[in-house]
Amino acid sequence: MSRLPDDLIAEILARVPYRSLCRFKCVSRSWLALCSDDRVLSKCPQTLSGFFYNDHVFYDGGAIPRFARTSRAMYVVDSCNGLLVCDRRNMRAHVGSRYIVCNPATEKWIELPNLEPMKRLRPAIRLGFDPAVSPHFRVFFVVHAPDDLHMGDEVMGVQIYSSETRGWTYRQSEWGDEGIVRDDSRSAFFNGALHLTSLDSLFSIVTVDTDGKTWSKITTPRNFDCIGVSQGHLYALHRDSERNDYRLSVWALEDYDKHKWILKHTVTALEMFGTRKFYIVHGTHPEHSSIFLTMGACRDFLSYNADDREVHTIDTLGPDSTRTYPYMPYFSNNWLADGH
Repeated sequence: MSRLPDDLIAEILARVPYRSLCRFKCVSRSWLALCSDDRVLSKCPQTLSGFFYNDHVFYDGGAIPRFARTSRAMYVVDSCNGLLVCDRRNMRAHVGSRYIVCNPATEKWIELPNLEPMKRLRPAIRLGFDPAVSPHFRVFFVVHAPDDLHMGDEVMGVQIYSSETRGWTYRQSEWGDEGIVRDDSRSAFFNGALHLTSLDSLFSIVTVDTDGKTWSKITTPRNFDCIGVSQGHLYALHRDSERNDYRLSVWALEDYDKHKWILKHTVTALEMFGTRKFYIVHGTHPEHSSIFLTMGACRDFLSYNADDREVHTIDTLGPDSTRTYPYMPYFSNNWLADGH
């Protein structure tokens, strides 16, 4: 190993799972330095480790990170490739919310500059981060008309925070009447753009790139309940009622430029669970054909494998749980030039 160039060694180690890197650190001081190098950690393979939900967490990582130990309530707002954007809300008022972007794996975080007082109690905020493309992240703050104007959920524009410039930039929406987005609209960051399910009368997904310069719409065959990224494609899930049963359809965007969707899988609640119980779709696994669901009053969190059609119980979230946020550990600090 001593005869190999450092760049080549870093390239080799970057292909090794993180847990193996941790074991390699014990070999010697030189191995400790190599396995701690950001050139290695920034490219280390990411895999789904768990889910955040509400203000609780279950994942293969141990204790609650330091950034979560606060006297104020903190809510996960969105997650993307190992980073979280959180709202540290003052419980006595709905204004003055303070947003942070954090990395639970390294317990590092950065506070975002305050925007003007929110015109809505529940704004739509999303995170965009792809460490394979850039160490910089974006936070998208969807701007609606004030509630007192009674314009519904039509989007006026997007405030975009860049970790590179450390500031917000406002871009006026180019979606037109088709850009109907709420705080609970499902989203995915893919191909360098934020994708959001639109609530307009036409089936569509609206997109905006990281600079707010390219706005577009992807037509869809259904009004999807959930979207995500799996196996290198944009996936979408649709649940509908059929003969007192609930059918799940799984679609993949096979040709991104031509908006060509293909139906990958269908299954009913009766086929999955042996009963026609109502369920909620949460997303797909980024690497294989597992779909995550909750079912029942106690919100049992389940995985359904579309290949072998087996269902596994992961945990019980409790009756007050709502959305879940997938978590894939990211062990590099390249995304954070300064912070806590």
